[in-house]
Amino acid sequence: MTIESMKQTNFSERTYEDWREAAEKTLKGKPFEKTLKTPTIEGLTLEPLYTKEMLERLDSFVRSQTIAVQNGKRLPGWFVAQETHAETAAGYLDAMKKDLKRGNEMVVYTSNQNLSWSDEELKSLAELIVHYPLYFRLSSDDNGILRVFDFIEEEQLAHVQGVIYSEAPAAAPQNVRTQLVDTIPVHNAGGTIVHELGVALSILAETFSKHEFQTKAADIWVRFAVDTQFFQEIAKLRAFRVLWNAFCSAYGETAPILPVFTETSVRSYSKLDPYVNLLRAGNATFSAVLGGTNAHTVHPHDFLTVPDEQSSRIARNVQLVIKEETHVSHVLDAAAGSYFIETLTKEFVDAAWSYFLEIEEAGGYSEVIKSGWLTDDIQAKWVERKEKVAAREHSLIGTNIYANPQEPIKEGKVDDSHLVYMTAKRLAAPFEKLRAQSKLKTLKTAVLHLGPLKTVKSQSDFVQGFLAVGGIEPLLSPALNSAQDVNQYLADNAIDYAVLCGPKEKLDEVVPGLETAAVLDVAGKYSKDDLSGWAANGVADAIFAGKHIISKLEQILSLGKEAI
Repeated sequence: MTIESMKQTNFSERTYEDWREAAEKTLKGKPFEKTLKTPTIEGLTLEPLYTKEMLERLDSFVRSQTIAVQNGKRLPGWFVAQETHAETAAGYLDAMKKDLKRGNEMVVYTSNQNLSWSDEELKSLAELIVHYPLYFRLSSDDNGILRVFDFIEEEQLAHVQGVIYSEAPAAAPQNVRTQLVDTIPVHNAGGTIVHELGVALSILAETFSKHEFQTKAADIWVRFAVDTQFFQEIAKLRAFRVLWNAFCSAYGETAPILPVFTETSVRSYSKLDPYVNLLRAGNATFSAVLGGTNAHTVHPHDFLTVPDEQSSRIARNVQLVIKEETHVSHVLDAAAGSYFIETLTKEFVDAAWSYFLEIEEAGGYSEVIKSGWLTDDIQAKWVERKEKVAAREHSLIGTNIYANPQEPIKEGKVDDSHLVYMTAKRLAAPFEKLRAQSKLKTLKTAVLHLGPLKTVKSQSDFVQGFLAVGGIEPLLSPALNSAQDVNQYLADNAIDYAVLCGPKEKLDEVVPGLETAAVLDVAGKYSKDDLSGWAANGVADAIFAGKHIISKLEQILSLGKEAI
C-alpha cells in the first residue's frame, strides 16, 4: 500500500452499540454489565468505554468545570517539595542547599529531632526562603524555626512565599499561608475520595464567615494524599477545584486561588517487596501533576522503615523524570477534554457536594467528629476496602499477589516525626504480620500434583502464589498417580500441610484411599457436597480465587510449630 492509497483509505463509522455487540461476543456469555463495568468503593461505576456522546450530555457543565479547574490553577507546573532531614540545624542547611541544587524547589522542613537554631543558622535559612518558597510542618514543641522571619529585611518579607502547618498559632509574612485544610487524616483512616472532598468543604464551611471571606481565603491551603487509582485521583484534585468554585459562589464570591499540596499515599505502601512502592509513587505522582497539584512530595519507597540518602534521592527523581520526560509541567490542565476524566470529575463533584450537605445537616464537621458519625462512616468503607484486598479483588503487587517469600524484610518503623503515618491504616499491614509470623514457624508444606505437571500447572502455580503471600514455600511433588503415591510422599517428607492439584475425576479416584496425619486442601472451587464427601479422608478445605486469603493463611500457619 502506497502513501497515496493510505490517504484515500476511509474507515467505516462505528457506534457504541457496535462496540458493545463485539464485546459481548468476545465475552462468550459472561454478563456485560458485571464483567466490564467496574464499581468503585465510592459507589460510582466506571464504564468500559467513554464516548464523545457521553461527554456532550454534560456539555454545559463540562465547559464551566474546565474553566473552574484552570482558573483555580492559573499557571502550569508544580513545585518539587521533597523533605530534607538532618540531626542538626547546620546539617539541615547543608543538606537543603544540596537538595535545591539537585532539583528540589521548596525549602521543606518537617519537625523531627526538634532542632536548635542559632541566630547565624537562621540568617542562612532566611537567605534561602527569600529565593525559594517554604513548606514548614511543625509540632507544638518545635517552632523555634519561625524566628527566621526576624532575620529578613522588611522590604524583602513580601518576597517570602509558602505555607506553614503548625500545631500552635504561627505568625508569618503576608504571603505565607498558615491555615491548613488537611484531608490526609481522613485518607489515612481509610476514607474514600468522596469522604476527602466532602470533609474538605465542611472544614472550609467552619473556617469562613461572610464578612472576612477574602482575608481568610488568602491564608488557607489544602493538602491531599494521592493513592494509586490513577484516573480517580486525577479526577479528585480536579473535582476539588470545581467544588471550591461552587463553594465560593454560595458566598457570592469569585473563587480566589487556593493552593493544593499533595503527597504520595502510604495507604498502599508495603514493607514487603518495597521497591514496588516506587511504582506506586510514580503512579500517584503522575496522577497528582495531571490533576493540577501546586506542590508535591514523594515518600521514599522505604519510608515505612526509615529512608536513607539513596531512597530519598530516588524519590526526588520520580518528580524530575516526570517533569523532563512528559513535559506536563508546560500544560495547565492536561486532563481537560478527556471523556473519562471529565465524566469522572463531574461524578465526584456531585457525590462530594451531596456528602458535604449531609455533614452540614448532621451539624457540621466538628459535630460529626464529636458524635463519631464520620468515624463510623469512614470505618465502614475501610472494612470494605480491606475485604477487597483480602479476597484479592484489589491487588497489592508483591504483597497479596506475586509475593516473594525470599525477599528480606527491612526492620524498622516510620520516623517518629511522622506520627500521622504511624497510625495510618495500611492495606499491607495484615500481610506483613503474616510474613513475620511465618518466620517464627516451622511448617513443612507441599503442592501435590495428581498427574503430569502440564495438566495441573495452572492450579499448581496458583497455589504456590497463594501460599507465597504468607511466606510459605512448599515442596513440589512429582506426578503422583495413586493414593498410595500420595501417602508415601507425605510420609517420606514429613509434610504438615498439603494441597492436592488435579481434576475432579482424579480427586474422586485418589482421595478415598488417603491415610495421612497431614492437613489436606484441594485446589479449586468445589461444592459443599464434594468437600463433605472428601472430608472423611482428611480433606479440610479448598483454595480458589476469591478465597479470603488472610484468614486462610492464618489457619495454615497455625499448623506450624514454634521455630527454635
